[in-house]
Amino acid sequence: MDKKYQKLTITLPENLLKEFKEFCEKNGINLSSRIAILIKEDLEKKNPLKK
Repeated sequence: MDKKYQKLTITLPENLLKEFKEFCEKNGINLSSRIAILIKEDLEKKNPLKK
């Protein structure tokens, strides 16, 4: 089954976004994928029984 994706627009401090983009590029990480991983990790911490 294919995953459905939805576009998200967020507002961040310019320097934070620049630094994070550089971090992702240096480590060969896709920015959107990394944000998705961070969100998943937060949800798992908040809902330890839900996986």
